[in-house]
Amino acid sequence: MIANVEMDIFGIIVLFFFWHNQQRSGSLSLDDQLFNNILIFTIVEQLMDAGQWALDGAHFSGVYQLQILSYSLGYAVAPVITCLWVMYCDIRVNMDEHGLKKRMPIYLLPILLNTLLLIANLFTPLVFRIDDARIYHRDRFFWVYMVLMYLYGLYSLILAVRKIRQPNPSAERAEFRYIAAFMILPLVGGILQWAYYGLSIIWLCMTLSIIMVYTKVLSRQILTDPLTGLNNRRKLNQYLGMKMNATETNQTLFLMIMDADDFKCINDRYGHTAGDRALVTIAEILKTVCSRRGYFLARLGGDEFLVIGHDQDDMNPKMLSEQIEKKIKDFNATNTEPFQLSLSIGWSYFLPEERMTADGLLNAADQSMYQLKHSKRIRSTLPNRTCNGFQNE
Repeated sequence: MIANVEMDIFGIIVLFFFWHNQQRSGSLSLDDQLFNNILIFTIVEQLMDAGQWALDGAHFSGVYQLQILSYSLGYAVAPVITCLWVMYCDIRVNMDEHGLKKRMPIYLLPILLNTLLLIANLFTPLVFRIDDARIYHRDRFFWVYMVLMYLYGLYSLILAVRKIRQPNPSAERAEFRYIAAFMILPLVGGILQWAYYGLSIIWLCMTLSIIMVYTKVLSRQILTDPLTGLNNRRKLNQYLGMKMNATETNQTLFLMIMDADDFKCINDRYGHTAGDRALVTIAEILKTVCSRRGYFLARLGGDEFLVIGHDQDDMNPKMLSEQIEKKIKDFNATNTEPFQLSLSIGWSYFLPEERMTADGLLNAADQSMYQLKHSKRIRSTLPNRTCNGFQNE
C-alpha cells in the first residue's frame, strides 16, 4: 500500500510542475489547453487513488462514505482523462477546431454512460463495492468501465497511426509516433492492474507517458508561432538546413515566400485584432492547401509566410500558388470580415550546383516575391488605394 501511495505522490509532484510551467507560458492554443486539462485531471485522479489506498481497511466514523466518494470520483475522472486525450489527438491530427466541436457529443457519450453506471452503483453495487471490513472490491460490471477506457485509448491510437501514414514532414511524423505511444503504457498497466489485484501502476504509467509527450509539447511550443500554429523561424532554420543537406543532387526542392498585400492598412483601419484574424486566415488556407502534401509551413514574422516542398507529379510552385490564390479569392467572396486578402507569392528552387546556401535560397524567393508585389503596385490605378483595394470611406 505504501509503495502505491508513494508512486501517486511522485506523479502528483511531477505533473504539478508541468502544469505550473504551462501556466507561465501565457496564452495557450486549444491543443495546449486540452493537454493542460489532462494534467489537472490526472493530478486529481492520483489524489483520489492515494486516498483510496490510505482508506482501504480503515475503521473510523464516516470512512465508508469517504471510500464511496473517493472511488466514485476516481471512476468518474479516469474516462474524462482519456476523453481529453482523444480530443487532443483529434485537434493535433485534423487541426480543425470546428470539426472537433461537432464530434464532441460523440466523444462525451462514453462519459455519460459511465456516469449513469456510477450513479446506479450508489444504490446497488455494479462497478465496485466496499465490504463490512471497509475493503474495496471490483463488482460484476467493472469490465464496462474498462471497456470504455480502452475504447478511448484505441481510438486515439488509430488517429495517430493514420496521421503517421500520411505524407508529413519527418518532424511531424516523429511527434505523432510519440502521440501513438502515449496510451500504450497505460493500456499495458491497466491490463496488469486488472489481472493482479493490489497492483496499482496504471497512473504511474500515465505519468511516464505524460512526461514523454510533454517533452514534445514543450519542444513544439518553442518551435511554433503561437498565433497561427505554424512553424517559426527557429524551426525553419533547423528544417531548411536538414533538407538542403539531404538534397545535394535533387533540384526539385523549392522554397516559396508570400506576403500579405497592404497588411499595414488592415491593422491601421480595422485594428490589430482584425490583423491577427487575417494572419490566422492565411495560415488556415495554407494548411488546407499544403498540409496533405507534406509540405513544411512557417510564419517568418509579421505578414510573411513560407512553404518548403518538392515538385510532385501533380504539383509544382506555380500550380501551388494558383491554388492558394483561388482559396484567397473564395475567402474574399464569402467572408464576413471588413477586410479582403491578397497575397504576393514568389519562389525559388534549390540549386546545389551553384553552392546555394539557405540564405541564398531565401533571398532568391524573396526577390521573386517582391518583383510580383512591385508589378502589382505599377498595375494599380487606384489613386487612394488602401486596405487591399478598398478606398477610404
